[in-house]
Amino acid sequence: MPMSSHNRPIGAVRRSLLARLQQEVHRFGRSALVALAGSDHPVLYTVGPDGRRVAVVALWLGDSWWFVWSHSSQVRADCVGEAAAALAGHGPAGNAGNVRARVRGERSTHVASGALAGVA
Repeated sequence: MPMSSHNRPIGAVRRSLLARLQQEVHRFGRSALVALAGSDHPVLYTVGPDGRRVAVVALWLGDSWWFVWSHSSQVRADCVGEAAAALAGHGPAGNAGNVRARVRGERSTHVASGALAGVA
């Protein structure tokens, strides 16, 4: 079983991070649900400011954990409030260096929205 740098199973770390994000999203008055909570690959689902479903995963990128969603946005997992603010449409709540957003072409946007539309 893969372990994190703190000798915890990676699935447990992901579940913990997404549970914290879920609480913060709720503080913004938004709904959020962690699906596959018992697996090593949980996903947080919420609804973005535009009414579209957003899937968020926790990934180890480089030297730290990140929340990644919509194939275009990512926020360091140690900045849970910023991630929740971005998901709720309030933009980054602090140091913009912790938030990465990439603008993608029309085709990529279509593919991303189509992938999320098929998720129940």
